[in-house]
Amino acid sequence: MINKKPIILAISGGISATSYNRKILNTLKTDYQPACDMIIYDKIVKFPFFDSGISEEATPEIIKDFLGEIKRADGILICSPEYVFSIPGVLKNALEWAVSSIVFTDKPVAVITAASVGQKAHESLLLVLKTIGAKLTDDTSILISGVKGKVSSEGQIQDEQTEIALQNLMIVFLKSLR
Repeated sequence: MINKKPIILAISGGISATSYNRKILNTLKTDYQPACDMIIYDKIVKFPFFDSGISEEATPEIIKDFLGEIKRADGILICSPEYVFSIPGVLKNALEWAVSSIVFTDKPVAVITAASVGQKAHESLLLVLKTIGAKLTDDTSILISGVKGKVSSEGQIQDEQTEIALQNLMIVFLKSLR
């Protein structure tokens, strides 16, 4: 029997080209390529604002694609900064589009909040994910405060404790996908 590599859909809440969150995801994708197929989904910046009154037939194709990618993935990895003590609006908007579906129900999700402080965004993101039914554990959720001193501008993890925390998160997360 052939074991296929798990598919992880990675979503960055930081959308700029210089985002530390995107750099962390790129580093994890490279480092864990032998163990999983990580797809970095970068289209959330193009999403229209969530409309709770829209019919399924009228749902934009880009949203249908996003929900389909979540459904196909074995697990979701979200790495987000903190903006004004909360999660970025573009990420919140993307997650709101999943509210009327069941794509996150019991879906294994790992969360990395990498910011200057990040505590409020981390709490907010976990609450949103729990609300939409994501399968979360304490072992697959980490907060990296002071990210600029722990991750280089190229995305290399420079802080030993942060590197260990990310390794532990990925080990536990990958085990949960089997």
